[in-house]
Amino acid sequence: MGKENESSTTRFVCLHGHFYQPPRENPWLEAVGREPSAEPDHDWNQRITQECYRPNGAARLVDDKNRVLHIRNNYQDLSFNFGPTLLQWLAANEPWVVERLVEADRRTRDRWDGSGNALAQAYNHMILPLANRRDKETQIRWGIEDFRHRFGRPPEGMWLPETAVDAESLGIMAENGVKFTILAPHQAARWRFLDQEGPWYEVSDGSIPTGRAYRYACPNGKDLAIFFYDGTIARGIAFEGLLEHSSKLVGALREAFERSQVREGEPWLVHAATDGESYGHHFKFGDMALAAAFQALEADSAIQVIPYGAFLKRFPVRAEVDIAGDSAWSCAHGLGRWQRDCGCSTGAHPGWNQKWRGPLREALNWLRDEMALHFERSLAPLVWDPWAARNDYIRVVLDREGEALSFIRRHQRRDLNADERRLLLELLEMQRAAMFMFTSCGWFFDDVSGIETRIILSHACRALELMRWTGGRDLEADFVRRLGAAESNREEYATGAQVYERLVKPQAVSARQVAASIAMEAMALKEDCRPFILSYSYEPEQQLSVCELPVPCQAGLGTVTDRRTGRRERVLLALIHFGGLEFRCSTAALRSPGDWDRLLSALRRGAEEGTSGLVRAVDQILGEESLSLTDILEEPRLRVARHLARDSLSFYTQFQRRYFHANKSLLWSLRQWGIPLPADVQDSIRRVLEQEALEVLESFVTAAQDDSDAARSGDGTFQYRMMAARLQTLRRSLDDWGLRGKWGRVQRFLTQAMRWEMERAAGREPDRLERVLQLASFARVLQLEVKDWWLVTHWHALAASSVLPGWVRRHDPERKRVQELDRLLACRFLDPSNPFAAAADSHEKEIGKSS
Repeated sequence: MGKENESSTTRFVCLHGHFYQPPRENPWLEAVGREPSAEPDHDWNQRITQECYRPNGAARLVDDKNRVLHIRNNYQDLSFNFGPTLLQWLAANEPWVVERLVEADRRTRDRWDGSGNALAQAYNHMILPLANRRDKETQIRWGIEDFRHRFGRPPEGMWLPETAVDAESLGIMAENGVKFTILAPHQAARWRFLDQEGPWYEVSDGSIPTGRAYRYACPNGKDLAIFFYDGTIARGIAFEGLLEHSSKLVGALREAFERSQVREGEPWLVHAATDGESYGHHFKFGDMALAAAFQALEADSAIQVIPYGAFLKRFPVRAEVDIAGDSAWSCAHGLGRWQRDCGCSTGAHPGWNQKWRGPLREALNWLRDEMALHFERSLAPLVWDPWAARNDYIRVVLDREGEALSFIRRHQRRDLNADERRLLLELLEMQRAAMFMFTSCGWFFDDVSGIETRIILSHACRALELMRWTGGRDLEADFVRRLGAAESNREEYATGAQVYERLVKPQAVSARQVAASIAMEAMALKEDCRPFILSYSYEPEQQLSVCELPVPCQAGLGTVTDRRTGRRERVLLALIHFGGLEFRCSTAALRSPGDWDRLLSALRRGAEEGTSGLVRAVDQILGEESLSLTDILEEPRLRVARHLARDSLSFYTQFQRRYFHANKSLLWSLRQWGIPLPADVQDSIRRVLEQEALEVLESFVTAAQDDSDAARSGDGTFQYRMMAARLQTLRRSLDDWGLRGKWGRVQRFLTQAMRWEMERAAGREPDRLERVLQLASFARVLQLEVKDWWLVTHWHALAASSVLPGWVRRHDPERKRVQELDRLLACRFLDPSNPFAAAADSHEKEIGKSS
């Protein structure tokens, strides 16, 4: 037990962040596509990670001049839950964030005798009171198993999506070992003390004392504890500016003790739950305000920050509660927000209605029930218990390559053949998609055409496809008809049926589209076909260049496999490149062994007739429907476009360079005589000088990647001095042309190079710090700022660990340069007057691990 646990205080604080995004992945690809509303970022997961999830893993404490004094992992003090589907995305795209979460929970457990500050969450944010019992069980069990997979322990607490609660859901949670959950104060109906036969207090107005835990007796005979958060604090954080400054938040927390209904000597917990995105996304610098607040509370001997589980262990529950059935924290009308036009909306579109919510839910409920019947009938001969298999399927979702075979062996009634195994997996994927149809965000916002509603409809589309493939009835027409009753507020869509047909179905990905994407990329980049692309693999059987004239044409035959289920499809294709970004790819499923030979013969005959004959031959064999570059998958499309644009852009850059050097004297004279240069000429000059600076830096970094002694250049070497001198000349030239500070690409490159060297230094190569210092000196020569989030984070890791202090001791003459870099980064990690400098927390040592 840590020293802080021995305190005799009765005042405790716990802030909880509910971090969540809907599963944004395209259900065919398991990848998030570009979301234009999130620009300049690729998608909303990426945007919010940069603004919130990542900053809270390394929150800044700054001085009055905004220089960074210290970095704090807010997740070590903040109680939190991350939606499992968001954690899956983070693990694949931002693993550093997941490392910080896991490390925070581990250190909290060490500090509080096994109680961590991470909570589980029902899997994909389904509104559980509106679900049937089977879905409730699966959502809760999947949430628990995902938590165990990420954090290496069973969860003590579980977050209910939107805190939507009913007695059955709480009972299932208790059956599965969950010890507590968190609700809003208005979700309590009445309470009383356990240590006396006293009266019940009616609190449906939200007046329940929130500083203690309450026992809830479930109808199934189990019980669990419920914490009802302080609504005043939560509202202040979410809507009333408590994150404008840490002093406001700390003041509100202290004030809460004074207004609380505390019995003499009773331990009291002031706690609040809000969207975790409040800390940086909803409120810029909210992560910094939170870090400063935790720092202030840490220094206050009268108050302790504690996780819910530790409070529950230390202080036995003294009261019991009844809940208000079918309620949630974000709807004043019970559960109306997810099933009817209750009046709750974002307020972004005055005059709009949400009458579409009811028909949408009715359509999805109908589809769920039809799929459940097909699921049971189809799996009854194959597995012992179809629904037990679904509950266990999360282990496959978390580790498809390692778990699929053992999962099948656990559940099969007999040895299944390949087709039966595929059927089993496809039916389970159908059920996964069917649950994702009910992700809460689909009803939360203002219109059925919104991005969140399109997400849940895309999962419905995938589920319908899987139902057809597994021998079920084709229900799509009937489903679309039911969506026709969900009227949109937008004239261009009219109903949910049009949203589905025009915005959702085009997202579906076929095996032929996958094959075309891989083939087009390979042809444009002159590479072999890639073996994998997201959820699919591709195995080429035949690949042949038919001709280069009149236009390049290739033919191919390959097998596309869905790696989740094992479904295979052999695809025949013909690809024509008309030049530039103009491609035409036609595909068809292979029907007979002779299809390949017939295609080759037709293409060769067509090529002899010219371009029109080639196109006609393709249409005759494969059909007139074709794919262009804009129709293939996003990743290969962008890769092809960048590759094909590279030569053109390089030609333009070389043209600018030749023009500048050939006319430099004339252009300089015009400038000296006061004759303004055209803007495009000025831009050409800037690009030329910037490109030359980039080439200097690239040559330096290339040398840094060579570990030979010849490539090592110390501060005083001729090579390094010549590079610095050249950069200084280029910077002065830029200034002389009146283009001071126009170094965007150079700044990005230099920053990235410094990041890379710091990451290596934080690993097993501390001597790379010399390269970091050299790159920093280049930044000073170019008069560039390098206030990069990752640089400061890595620099703090080096300063707080043994790496940087040890290196400075070995290279004492470099101490001044190190301190200059500290200042260049607007930090005070090495400033002796920094109160954190002398005693850096050991838990920060791992912060420098690369994402």
